[in-house]
Amino acid sequence: MPDFEIGIFFSGLTRSLVNSDYNLRVYECKTAAWNILAYADQPLKTFDKTFLRDIPKESFEKTRDIMPARFSRRAEHFYSEYRRVRQGVTAWETGNLQLFGKLSFDSCESSIHNYECGSPELIAIYNIMHKLSGVYGGRFSGAGFKGAVIALVDPAYKESIEAEVTRQYLAQFPEYEMTFKTYWVKPDDGARFIEN
Repeated sequence: MPDFEIGIFFSGLTRSLVNSDYNLRVYECKTAAWNILAYADQPLKTFDKTFLRDIPKESFEKTRDIMPARFSRRAEHFYSEYRRVRQGVTAWETGNLQLFGKLSFDSCESSIHNYECGSPELIAIYNIMHKLSGVYGGRFSGAGFKGAVIALVDPAYKESIEAEVTRQYLAQFPEYEMTFKTYWVKPDDGARFIEN
């Protein structure tokens, strides 16, 4: 595994899932699942027991073009994210940080375009860091509604990355000058208790 650190770029905007579209996205995914089952002439379950995870991707592929586009995009994000996670595990286990980073970028692109999450602030940070040398990959943190963007970076570039993200972001959003922060975290070998 190449040397890396994790950069956390806090937008300065406090994240609140209660006041975001997060719950709406959950319902849209359930509606997408219902659409797939209905168009495939499969039995429907109650809404609270309907999940995309229980429906094979092949069923989605057969119905993606006939269901409403909004629900098709939500399902596309789910199925592509599932695939990326499985590929990401293999990339991580084999030390392929380039592929892992690309999968992180692909995940964020799908979050923006298929899941339609990410505030203007988060999208700005993502777009800035995506173009910088030394960034292996990155994506929104958590659900992508306000909050932070995380990135895997080559430590040799972290000072220039922090300076450039800060400069470009605050040029677009000067109102966050007092709350925008960058944090750097080094990975460790698992979780354990630390003795004093």
